[in-house]
Amino acid sequence: MLDLLWLLLPIAAATGWWSGRRSLRASGKDRPCPSLPGEYVKGLNYLLNEQPDKALELFVRVVEVDSETVETYLLLGSLFRRRGEVERAIRIHQNLIARPHLEGQHRATALLELGKDYMRAGLLDRAEGLYKELLSTRYLKGEACFELQKIYEQEKDWLEAIRSAEAYQSSSGDSQQSVIAHYWCEASEQQRQAGRSRLAIDYAKRALVRDPGCVRASILLGDIALAARDSAQAVKYYARVAEQDPDFLPVVLPKLRAAYAGLGDQSGLSRLLSRFRGRKHDSETILQMIRDLLDHGDEPAARKALIEEIGKQVAPVRLLREYVALEQTRFEGDPAETLRLIERVLGEHLQQWFAYRCNHCGFRAKNLFWQCPGCHRWGTIRPYDSPDDNLSGGRHG
Repeated sequence: MLDLLWLLLPIAAATGWWSGRRSLRASGKDRPCPSLPGEYVKGLNYLLNEQPDKALELFVRVVEVDSETVETYLLLGSLFRRRGEVERAIRIHQNLIARPHLEGQHRATALLELGKDYMRAGLLDRAEGLYKELLSTRYLKGEACFELQKIYEQEKDWLEAIRSAEAYQSSSGDSQQSVIAHYWCEASEQQRQAGRSRLAIDYAKRALVRDPGCVRASILLGDIALAARDSAQAVKYYARVAEQDPDFLPVVLPKLRAAYAGLGDQSGLSRLLSRFRGRKHDSETILQMIRDLLDHGDEPAARKALIEEIGKQVAPVRLLREYVALEQTRFEGDPAETLRLIERVLGEHLQQWFAYRCNHCGFRAKNLFWQCPGCHRWGTIRPYDSPDDNLSGGRHG
């Protein structure tokens, strides 16, 4: 019974009662002071008898709420919500809003908190209605826009999310350009899946207007072009990613190979891959060069390049596996079986490798998410070189 929440209840009640007495004395009115002491003791008895809901109902009903007590009740409601006791939080905030003489600022805060209660309970429509009500007042408009933004994210209503993000940015001065670019990309994906390619292209280009560094938009435009067999446009968009953010080379290099294959331009791909050598994630560039050589039947050159790379100080597991797979073609019987076993072990090692990590919360994933499942931030998950990606345990640059 020493829980902080239940200590706050009687404190809030007592504070409200003393505040009410002081107000009456100051006004000089003759009407009696609120009869809280008896109710106060009754509420304490409820708490001591482990009947917290009855205590809560009593305290929020009989206590006069004013500027000196409302903050305590707002805090109490917030604590209930954080503990997952949403019904109690809703009861407190609804009671505050129902008070006819509550100041505008406090009423707006109670509306905002009640909206958060509803969101926690999954009642998004009710929360949306409260936040829209807040927009018609002169209080907490920025906060209301931000909460609406989160609702529309959950509902995948990306155009409404964009409008709310723009309103929040205008009200708070907090830039939402990168987030808005991701919203446009989400809207583009929706249109693409619906078969509306022209609208998908338009939305992806709007993302680039919002954030010229948005690699996601460039990848999306490249994917749309490649699906339409416009390999030249696909190359243009994929190659742009290397300039926007070289960290995403591992994502676009296989796509570039496919686009150049559509053009039938092996020399163009070779020149591009040579240009990317020495950058971060260099092992991915080398791997694509090896596979390009193999695709065109130049096995000796592929073997030579692999041996050169493996002979260096740090040998990435992916290149080792590629070399072992290639060597199997030169042997039969037990040697070939041994190589197959080595390839399988290396493959199992790579399956444990997380290729992506969130820069904000550290969430790791095998696949690329544009919104982190851990912290729900946009654009924070990026490719990275795992310390397990080489047998020596070293970390790539």
